[in-house]
This record gives sequence, structure tokens and C-alpha cells, in this order.
Amino acid sequence: MAKFREYNPKELELKEKHHLLLSSVAPRPIGFTASKSKDGHVNLAPFSFHNAFSSNPPMVGISPAFSGRTGEAKNTLTNILDTKEFTLSVVSFNMVEQMNICAAEYPSDVDEFEKSGLTHHPSKVISVPGVAESPLIMECQFTEHIQFSDQPAGGNLLLGEIVYFHAKEDVFDESGKIDPHKVDQVARMGYDWYSRAKEGLFELSAPRFIPIGVDNLPQLVRDHPSFTGKLLARLASVEKIPEQDVIEDLNETYSRLSAEDMLKICAVLVEEGKVLEAWQVLYLAEII
Repeated sequence: MAKFREYNPKELELKEKHHLLLSSVAPRPIGFTASKSKDGHVNLAPFSFHNAFSSNPPMVGISPAFSGRTGEAKNTLTNILDTKEFTLSVVSFNMVEQMNICAAEYPSDVDEFEKSGLTHHPSKVISVPGVAESPLIMECQFTEHIQFSDQPAGGNLLLGEIVYFHAKEDVFDESGKIDPHKVDQVARMGYDWYSRAKEGLFELSAPRFIPIGVDNLPQLVRDHPSFTGKLLARLASVEKIPEQDVIEDLNETYSRLSAEDMLKICAVLVEEGKVLEAWQVLYLAEII
């Protein structure tokens, strides 16, 4: 197993800490945040430091940091604290170039909608618009501010309750669920890297029962080099160890093999998603 490089963040320069953090917490979905100043100027800025925090009530948060160069508050932070409202619009792949323009630190009286060529989508409850090109928009009312530091690049957490959702018709599938392929969301990685969600989609259902767990697998299986952590977890995802079942095809194919070979076959079956068959091979190998 490879060794770790070790870092004490108190001994690192700001840039080093920043890149380690962003590479460690990734991918981070990008929330296009629109806000409005007391004077009515609309600001649009992308935030990968954002997330959902509650469903009832629906709550989201963004983390606008103080400028790493000047230590001053950015427009989004000032605006939301002043006017108590903002929108979050999902950034899809076809918007990334326009999103990138909005990442620049324009003066507070500049409308990034105009700079990027994006258009306003009127809100129902609040006065701040969403991004019309986005597949999903959330109208938010500010609820709480937590400041982590007053130093340059120091973060602030702004929490807001979603008071209205907007979802485009063309992101729904035939069953009425939002299809992530159609949303085509992007996320931020470390440095200048991004991720396109639909390029790497896979499904993994949450357990509907209490799995037996890896600790209840036979020790020979847990110690065998053919079984990665992923395969052990998949084999251990059953509710109980299956009963032995005489399956003629399995008997004819594997019964003459050694226990070592059958363990390797078992790992292959688990990799192919044939977990119940893999358990039967363990019976054939007399491991259980």
C-alpha cells in the first residue's frame, strides 16, 4: 500500500492549503448564485462551496470567502447579508464557459448576466432572478450566517431556505423523475479540473435491510487477495448468509477445482454481480 504524504495545515501557505482542500473534497457541484445589492444591482457568481443541508424545511448553503488577495468581502456575501435573498441555479455542461466568465471579480455595479450572455428567469417569491439557461433553479431566503475567519480566504457559511423550485420540463423522464443525464450537471475538482456528472453515472441503491457486514464473512475470504474492499462489501450486502442450494451447473463447472481456484471464481462472480452464485461456490469450496 502506498505511503501518505503528511501535512500540517498550520505550516502550509494559503495556496497549498487551498489546493489540498479542493482536491480532497471533490467533485463539488456548482451553484450559480444570483444576489442583489441594496442599490438593486444584480450579481451572479458560481460557488462550488455549496450544498444541501435539510429537506424539511429545504435548506441550502453557500460559502463565499473573503478575497484571498485583499481580505475584503465579495459582492455575494455583502448582497445576501443586506437583502436576505438569493437564487441557486444548477450549472449544466453547456453553461460552463459562461459560468467561467462570472468567476472573475467584477465591480459590484457590473451585471454578470450581461457579461456572460446569460438571461434572467423571474422568481415567484423573491426579487432576485435565476439563470434561465439552468435546468433547475432554487429561490432562497437567507436564514443564518456563520463566519469562520476574518482573514483573507476566510470562509462564511450562508444558509437559506428554499421557498420556490423551478425545474425545466425537459429534464424529467417518462416516470416523472428528474433524469441526471438530462440535467448534465458539472462539478469542480482540484486546480482547473471539472467533472461532467453524466459521463460517470452509476446506480447504487441504499440498503433496504441490515446487511451482514464484512466482519461476518469467512476469514479465508476476507484475507484472500482476489477480494478488494468493494467485492467484500458486495458479498456482505446480503441480509443473511444464503442457504446452501444445489445448482447443477455450478457443481459441474466448479466442483473439481481446488478451494483456491474456487475463491478466485467467487471473486469474479461477485464482480459480475452474481452474489448469490458466489455464495454457493463458497459452499462448494467447503469454506462455509
